[in-house]
Amino acid sequence: MSKYMIAGLVSWLFSGLIVLFQSISSLMGTEETMALKSLSLVSVIGQEHFNWINSLSWVSVQKAVNYIVTMPLFLLLFCIGILFFLMHMFSSKL
Repeated sequence: MSKYMIAGLVSWLFSGLIVLFQSISSLMGTEETMALKSLSLVSVIGQEHFNWINSLSWVSVQKAVNYIVTMPLFLLLFCIGILFFLMHMFSSKL
């Protein structure tokens, strides 16, 4: 196993753990809080650490980075895992 494959598996493991813990916490809540809370990088780290995004000069890059930091964390980790698997596939072909 290469380091890219291990990184992809770890990323998928953490993604699955986040979904598992979010679903357990929503089941333990009341009926008003049954929806899954959407954890993102902004909600975990804090908005003040991402103020630099608004100072980017290119609007398309600003929108893309803003989308990445506000997307659900489990989905971000899943996509990073796919990226690592693709990197493993291309590095093993060389």
